[in-house]
Amino acid sequence: MKAEKECLECCRNKVSGLLDQYSASEDVRAMILEQTERILGPAGDKSAPVLMAEVISAVETYLNVSDSYEYPKKKYNQILLEQEERVRREISEEEDKFLAGIQYAVMGNYIDFGAMSDVNEEKLNELLGNRSKIRLSEDETEHLRQELANAKKLAYITDNAGEIVLDKVFIEVIKDLYPKLEIGVIVRGTPVLNDATYMDAEAIGLTDTVKVVSNGTDVPGTPLDEVSEAALSWIEDADLCIAKGQGNFETLRGCGKNIYYLFLCKCELFVRKFRVERFTPVLSNETRIVQYA
Repeated sequence: MKAEKECLECCRNKVSGLLDQYSASEDVRAMILEQTERILGPAGDKSAPVLMAEVISAVETYLNVSDSYEYPKKKYNQILLEQEERVRREISEEEDKFLAGIQYAVMGNYIDFGAMSDVNEEKLNELLGNRSKIRLSEDETEHLRQELANAKKLAYITDNAGEIVLDKVFIEVIKDLYPKLEIGVIVRGTPVLNDATYMDAEAIGLTDTVKVVSNGTDVPGTPLDEVSEAALSWIEDADLCIAKGQGNFETLRGCGKNIYYLFLCKCELFVRKFRVERFTPVLSNETRIVQYA
């Protein structure tokens, strides 16, 4: 999906925020902003996640920083790990464990420092507290259940750190309900924004639960022409994929594969395109998305 005007402005705002965070000098700030415009000016058909990766890489190179979101990733991994047992216990007490699991998984998509600048614990706790009131498409939920029941292989494509704790719990539910299903989890190849990497998956115990594969890129999404051979093999061989987050939607939309997108509409572009209120959850298959226009 080609980046739109709002996406380019979001990239610029993210760069400015990092320059403020690291107290960049005026000279460094000027060089980085100039480089940012060189990247964004001829954006062409590049998707927003690809452009975001390019501008973040430029900033980190100038600032000599390798992982500018290391602190929030560790923070939210820990916050969700502290809630993990409560979440798992609550799901176990529900009659429909699959629904409870997917509700928690989609609420975790709030923890997105790429799409937002105002991530905070209070809002996260509010969303998690309202988990049982979440309404996902009943038709798509049933389609997903049926496909999981008949599938041999699932590729689960993650999004953010912290969020992956809730993904882990949901994956445990899927494994219990569909024990013959082989599951592979795909994470980002290198640090970018607060997206989850193999290191994050290892830190929260996801690698002890299921096979985890790095996608080999620093793009906050899953561009199929850039991902690692191992990640592409999982996606190609899977009967279906679950792809979390807006970035995965933006890079996979239109690929024609059997993908169930699962995310919260967080930025103004998605709110407008899906014609919903902010933080509305979306579950939709690649072949049946009709409201995005």
